[in-house]
Amino acid sequence: MKHYFFLGLNFALVLLSLWLHDKSRIWMARRLGDPEAPSRQRSAENPFARVDWIGSVLLPFYLLFRGLPVLGWTKPLEINLENLRRPRRDGLLIALAGPATNLLLALAGIGIIRGLNAAGLMTSPFLFQLLPSFCLANACIGIFNLLPIPPLAGAAAAELFLGGDALSAFEDIKPYGFILILAGVYFNFFDFVTQPVARLVRSFTGF
Repeated sequence: MKHYFFLGLNFALVLLSLWLHDKSRIWMARRLGDPEAPSRQRSAENPFARVDWIGSVLLPFYLLFRGLPVLGWTKPLEINLENLRRPRRDGLLIALAGPATNLLLALAGIGIIRGLNAAGLMTSPFLFQLLPSFCLANACIGIFNLLPIPPLAGAAAAELFLGGDALSAFEDIKPYGFILILAGVYFNFFDFVTQPVARLVRSFTGF
């Protein structure tokens, strides 16, 4: 029973992390001149409208259930580049805002763990279970989303610098990006991301 309780809490923290990932992109888009970005694709008033049910719910829960590092993403944010002052630079900043938020959350979690350890307060099984998992999940989500595979942030960033045949080829594979990701998860392709990140996080947290 305790296992499922912590599984639920970890899943809630992953959902919170992905929500903050998405909100940071929306905030950056508004700040850089495209306030309508979140409502262009989905209603901004519906808190579940921008949830990608595969990338934000099913895949993270499946990985948590199996005790594997968490990967995930949210709905792509459709940007009107004409609204941006410097389209390539600003589009890049919007795309990277989500992964940057996750990496900052991971660093904040590591800082909390190290502070609690130094104060001798990292003794609660509750904290011992949740904080390292929170750090690892955010670190993996942040680095994973930098990969240039649609619908990840790295793909949105890469698309800004493509043209001609390269852009046409990218548009052709765009609808199948999530299939590539799911196949990569099934065949453990993304171990090249999760394993080094997990070792790095554990070296900093001591767990």
